[in-house]
Amino acid sequence: MYLLSVFFPLLGGLINTSPVARYLGHRGSSIIAIFCMVVAFASSVVIYYEVVFMGCAVSIDVAGTWFSVGSFGAGWTFNFDILTANMLFTVTGVSMAVHMYACDYMRQDPHLNLFLGYLSFFTGFMCVLVAADNLLVMLVGWEGIGVCSYLLIGYWSHRLSAVKSAQKAILVNRISDGLLMWGVLWVWYHLGSLEYDLLNVYSASGFVGLSILIGAMGKSAQILFHVWLADAMEGPTPVSALIHAATLVTAGVYLLVRLHIHDEMFVIIVGSLTAFMAGVFGATQSDLKRVIAYSTCSQLGYMMVSLGLGEAGSEASMGHLMTHASFKAALFLAAGMVISGNGGNQHIARYGGSAHSSMFTMLTLMVASLSLIGFPELSGFYSKETILNLAAICPDPIADVAHTLLLLTALLTSAYTTKLFYQCFMVDFSGSSVTPVRSILPTLAMAILLLDIMLKVWVGTNLLSGVLFFIPWGVKTLPFGLMLAGIFTATAAVGSQRFTLMRFCGSRWGFDQLFARSPVNPILDLGRITWAVGDRGLLSVGDLRA
Repeated sequence: MYLLSVFFPLLGGLINTSPVARYLGHRGSSIIAIFCMVVAFASSVVIYYEVVFMGCAVSIDVAGTWFSVGSFGAGWTFNFDILTANMLFTVTGVSMAVHMYACDYMRQDPHLNLFLGYLSFFTGFMCVLVAADNLLVMLVGWEGIGVCSYLLIGYWSHRLSAVKSAQKAILVNRISDGLLMWGVLWVWYHLGSLEYDLLNVYSASGFVGLSILIGAMGKSAQILFHVWLADAMEGPTPVSALIHAATLVTAGVYLLVRLHIHDEMFVIIVGSLTAFMAGVFGATQSDLKRVIAYSTCSQLGYMMVSLGLGEAGSEASMGHLMTHASFKAALFLAAGMVISGNGGNQHIARYGGSAHSSMFTMLTLMVASLSLIGFPELSGFYSKETILNLAAICPDPIADVAHTLLLLTALLTSAYTTKLFYQCFMVDFSGSSVTPVRSILPTLAMAILLLDIMLKVWVGTNLLSGVLFFIPWGVKTLPFGLMLAGIFTATAAVGSQRFTLMRFCGSRWGFDQLFARSPVNPILDLGRITWAVGDRGLLSVGDLRA
């Protein structure tokens, strides 16, 4: 029963990418994909009940020893503890909704079965990552989601922008993944084991922790490694929902929670700068999906700051990860319906008001947006407030700076999210008439995520309630006041592009131009030299015409 949550998504991907899918047709492939995800989600619910409520953690040896070198042996072992149960429940629940949505959203695509296969493989490898009992099996899932993300972001291969975005994503992640691999090797060298339970991680060197941290920064799109995240929006909307909600970007946070071998002060600095930077970028974007993408980057910054606040911070980070997955997936799916209702246009200043979307789409986007900005009594409010309050009571001086930056980020998040909703539904800029998109599967998918948002209020209300009881009244209410200030500010003309500072922020502080002009060209030149001297010269057969 436990293994169904891991292997059924992989089985669905295998069927839909095999020649058998040609005989199943689009309807058969859709049924297979949804059925496999429903089974995986049902298994995750059982795992969640038995592990979290009943306290029965389980370790399963799936295929014995993978390979052995001397006294070291790598085994295919899965461990289902509280962290795994929470992540499996979140990943399979969001992925099930995304699969339902994708079956309707991509119904006119001639290669729907291949797309669903990629989605299922993506989910399956993420489940392998979170259920792994050691770092080596974790790397299998880690690299699997990296390859699947490349295939999904560049799925529309006839679009040059999609191909370049996929290449950018995988190249940026290769750099961080290489350092992660280096860190894993050093962990084995220092400690002689890669199993989580046997890692006495604090005896490792600082370089090991830094390598693993940089590997997590690449996957979780932290500052300097964030440049691929917004460009990943070139993929279909279901891909954006799955990557930015519960799978790829949360893998780095999960790894740091599982190992906890990072420098806490450095993590706080990285997370706070990422959150504030992404908040500024999101406030100056006009593309609907890019605004939501930068909100994801900003919330990942919150999670990273929480990781640097000790053991309680790790629990708060996991709580925010779970709540964020639900409302962010709902936000993306509703945004996809808005884009479809406006003829595929993603520019929020050219939308046609609420008449171009169904009332349920408007409700979904509103609830998800309120959860994102931290409106009281929603799941996002409790998880975000927990992180802000922990930063406020942390004795480290760096935490005070991080708390200030996170409060400013909360103001920016409230402003650009309100502006997004206002321009999508309250005003009509387009002057055109488009029939609203109303379908059963997308509505069902958004309903599942809305229910998940409501259920995860329980997660937030039970999170660190004893600790937060001693927070001063002014500290607790300040985020709510900033949220209201952001809402009122967003009703003004905050999207002016006439100022140099706004244009500079709109160009994302020039990170793309900086990378393109400094490290990229020398690397490409080095590649041409090695190709000409090595591949083409020393390793090629001589000219037969001579």
